[in-house]
Amino acid sequence: MRLRDGLLFALTLTAATLVGRDSRASLSLTVVFDALLEESTAAAVATTMDEHSAWEDGRIVTYTHARVDDVLAGGVGKDVWIRTLGGEVDDIGQQVEGEATFTIGHRYLVFLKPNAENTMSVVARAQGEFPLVTADARTLRVLSTLRAVALPPRADVVARVQSRAPEAGQPAIFVLAGKSVEDTRTLVKGAWSRTHASNR
Repeated sequence: MRLRDGLLFALTLTAATLVGRDSRASLSLTVVFDALLEESTAAAVATTMDEHSAWEDGRIVTYTHARVDDVLAGGVGKDVWIRTLGGEVDDIGQQVEGEATFTIGHRYLVFLKPNAENTMSVVARAQGEFPLVTADARTLRVLSTLRAVALPPRADVVARVQSRAPEAGQPAIFVLAGKSVEDTRTLVKGAWSRTHASNR
């Protein structure tokens, strides 16, 4: 628990420093596990295959084509186009802090929701995208890393969900980091029913 508290404190200090230096910095509130699932329509392991970027409404967006290898919960097709902000067109590049980014040919655990354009978005931006690494010949694990600066989660969200389960009100990265895909499947399936109940 001390490590988690210390990490959240460090993130808060870093975020405050960024705000002081550049008011244009993009900051996000830390998403807790149950809140991440509540907004998702699917949790899946996917391999990125190709991408293209284009100008839309004065900004660059990137569409990443991914093959869905394994659906942990929810529903999604066999392949998806994931829309993210930022990218590169010709000699112009745009980077959006806190946005999900992908490397072609890599595998990710992603929490997705549909867009109006028949594409998908990553829920909570970079906080809903987890690179996977091969631990051994048969085991994929969620990479233990934080790639986005985030403020502590909203207190009202934590209060709303924390009584559901020990992990419900914890930051999603703390719940999932280092877990195998099979352990993650168990966690996600267990949480899916409570976060997608019809009376929620």
